[in-house]
Amino acid sequence: MVKMKNISKAFALIMRLAEKDKVKAINKLDGCWERRIDDNWQISLNGHPHTVLNSRDMEVLGFSCLIEFNGFPAGMLDPAGGIIAAGQAANEDTFIEAIERILDEKNNPSI
Repeated sequence: MVKMKNISKAFALIMRLAEKDKVKAINKLDGCWERRIDDNWQISLNGHPHTVLNSRDMEVLGFSCLIEFNGFPAGMLDPAGGIIAAGQAANEDTFIEAIERILDEKNNPSI
């Protein structure tokens, strides 16, 4: 498991999800590691020091994660922090809950 000090809960959960998915060497991918979280949320994680485009031609800053909600940009996180939407449906808490549902083995034994 990835262990880092002073990392946001949302970014730490993204790292746990990558571990669960057995993702390796994101920095060696041609672009981003992309993952649908659920029907609403999707992430694009850029392991490169420079900005790259995800598969939908959205810019993802170096060493950052673009968060989308219903196909629209909803946030950008990196290990030091970031920003995320604060709406009723799209916010940090609902994003974290969506990832936690995937990581919950009892509810998702096949993942």
